[in-house]
Amino acid sequence: MTETVRSKIILARVSSGFQSATNNIILVALLILLRLFRMKLTKRQDGFSLVELMIVVAVLAILAAIAIPSYLGIQKRAARSEAKSNLQALSLALEGYMAENNDYGAVNTYTYFGGSFGGDLSNLANITQLGNNILYEYQIKTFASPSPSYTILAVPQRGIVEGDITIWLDSNGDKGPPGAGW
Repeated sequence: MTETVRSKIILARVSSGFQSATNNIILVALLILLRLFRMKLTKRQDGFSLVELMIVVAVLAILAAIAIPSYLGIQKRAARSEAKSNLQALSLALEGYMAENNDYGAVNTYTYFGGSFGGDLSNLANITQLGNNILYEYQIKTFASPSPSYTILAVPQRGIVEGDITIWLDSNGDKGPPGAGW
């Protein structure tokens, strides 16, 4: 039995169950695709054609063009979120210091970048567990007048956050800059 006769028999058996012409057209299209697929399988191929390889490279390039900027944006948001968390931990530690000493330390600007704050606030980095591998420089500015207060800044220094916005938190609970996602 030839391939054409077999296809006609299959078409006749299957189409008896279909009532509409649309279904018959779909069935014929499926049989044609089946025949083409069978021809493709029996044809010997030793490798990939240049066109197939170019299509794969183009698809990978499109995926990379979408995924890489998205990934970098996610990393930057994660680092900014970590900085906000560190600012809140520092604020909580400073409030504890205020409760014990009735001030926030000597009027000064204390800077932390993977070491310690020094001065009256030398244990603050250990209490808040900031660590050594950080992307931000943390600055605590203490003031005495009109009443004891502070402002904590997270200044981006290196890596993916270099050139990003400086975020801050003060003793009144104000957070900034506006639009930073607090």
